[in-house]
Amino acid sequence: MVSLANASTLQKDSSWIEMIRKFVTKTLEDGSRLNSKQLNRLLGVSWRLMQIQPNREATETLIKAVYTLYQQRGLLLPVRTLLLKFFSKIYQKEELRSYRLRYRSKVLSRWLAGLPLQLSHLGSRNPELSTQLIDIIHTAAARANKELLKSLQTTAPRIYDPQEGTVVVLPAESQKRLVQLVYFLPSLPTDLLSRLSRCCIMGRLSSSLSAMLIGILHMRSSLSGWKYSVKDWLITDVDYFSFLFSTLTGFSKEELTWLQNLRGVPHVIQTQLSPVLLYLTDLDQFLHHWDVTEAVCHSLLVIPARSQSFDILQSAISKHLVGLTVIPDSTAGCVFGVICKLLDHTCVVSETLLPFLASCCYSLLYFLLTLEKGEAEHLKKRDKLWGACVSILALLPRVLRLMLQSLRVNRVGPEELPVVGQLLRLLLQHAPLRTHMLTNAILVQQIIKNITTLKSGSAQEQWLTDLHYCFSVYITGHPQGPNALSTVY
Repeated sequence: MVSLANASTLQKDSSWIEMIRKFVTKTLEDGSRLNSKQLNRLLGVSWRLMQIQPNREATETLIKAVYTLYQQRGLLLPVRTLLLKFFSKIYQKEELRSYRLRYRSKVLSRWLAGLPLQLSHLGSRNPELSTQLIDIIHTAAARANKELLKSLQTTAPRIYDPQEGTVVVLPAESQKRLVQLVYFLPSLPTDLLSRLSRCCIMGRLSSSLSAMLIGILHMRSSLSGWKYSVKDWLITDVDYFSFLFSTLTGFSKEELTWLQNLRGVPHVIQTQLSPVLLYLTDLDQFLHHWDVTEAVCHSLLVIPARSQSFDILQSAISKHLVGLTVIPDSTAGCVFGVICKLLDHTCVVSETLLPFLASCCYSLLYFLLTLEKGEAEHLKKRDKLWGACVSILALLPRVLRLMLQSLRVNRVGPEELPVVGQLLRLLLQHAPLRTHMLTNAILVQQIIKNITTLKSGSAQEQWLTDLHYCFSVYITGHPQGPNALSTVY
């Protein structure tokens, strides 16, 4: 292939070069019928023309012609890809120039600023093209391109919409790049943080990507410990804690409100001894919520003022969860987990919070003890929920005492008495709780006495015999009777 021109003959060849330029420009402007092979040649000539005559006006005319073609609808993917690569090549070439010599084409700036909106409109229709757009956007955002960042900020609510946004409809690798883009956003207003929280908890992002997003938001908060100037903090402390708490609960305010009206359905567990009804989440949602909570815990744990974080957390629980009648099982378990990890000798637990924790704990334990073998999905939650309940009871003895005080067995029907008996036996057998149970020996003894009185008119069942035996072994220290204990839960 013969070169278009060289430096020594440029002046002499300028007339026919101009003819070529006009032909290329006109063909591109009316290029709807160009196939990818023809377009590739034209773009090659366009690029060469920009190199041999690098004046602004001529370059802008060519770029505008390419942009005219780019704006046409219904272009085939190979054609659209060639155009994207062409613009990307021009942009990267400009970025390599020194700042003093850099010339930013107005058309190129317009093209770049339009990419986020194009990405949001594209949705899931063409993942390959979306990937190319994301790569270009990411490159420009990392270089702090003002036009691109302004457009990205405007389009972010659509891109990060938890229902139909680009971030939840594309494959995992593209999702990862979009999550990384959050780091470059000029600001993170409350509405956008709410959308990002929903993206984390709805399961449309994997738990690992949700954890990455939570980590990115932590880095751009004032609590990260990095030495940013105030203007670089994208999130206020209030908004940041609100994001963490919303993500921790695993449900939006609207969803929690809707749950309060559920009664008499299979996935709502009700007990006669606790005011808290338990909503049973499906296993995938439960496990995702549990994994995401680990990332929330990490973000809270690395904040230096532990007691302050704990106070904010328990205030949020008291404001938004205490008083609700129906609580999701994953929410109760995750709240227990975070409290146990944050609590230390500097933290003071609110009096308002303790009864709520006790009620949730009994509801969870009742659910676990009444699980049937056929409920395989819920059986897989057992170890996590049991561990969370035991941890909260061991760490906060007052929660244990409040739960024991709530066991007014004269109020329950005959079907719940064996559950209470089994619960007491397990608490007595569990080593981390034994000291606390011994402290509450009189209360435990009274509950057992009340149960025995209620069952006095019938033959003593095995569960009651086991309960008496456990009390004798672990509280009085004098075993009575040869009955073997059931396996510890």
